[in-house]
Amino acid sequence: MTNLPDSIISIFLDKQAHVLKDTEVCNALVNQGIPCNVDDIRRHVQLLSPALFQLTLNKDGTQTIRVEPKVNDLFLRCRIVYYVFFRLRCVKIFSVIVARLK
Repeated sequence: MTNLPDSIISIFLDKQAHVLKDTEVCNALVNQGIPCNVDDIRRHVQLLSPALFQLTLNKDGTQTIRVEPKVNDLFLRCRIVYYVFFRLRCVKIFSVIVARLK
């Protein structure tokens, strides 16, 4: 079973994006073979928010997911490393992120 919060964070790193719609994150995960739906994405992002994400409801019913703070890319990556390693205690994603920082 895939850890969905880790996978969501990985999508932002893979796309090198600070802002994505919930549908974009869901589609990216489904394309990677990770079964999920938009409600799953929203639920897990809300669990991670506001420590890492800000959510905005759009007129079309989707939600915009914004990584906060967005001082710069290196700060974003360090914040994700800190959050994942110390809060989620996920060594696997930590090693992936550290490898990408090199």
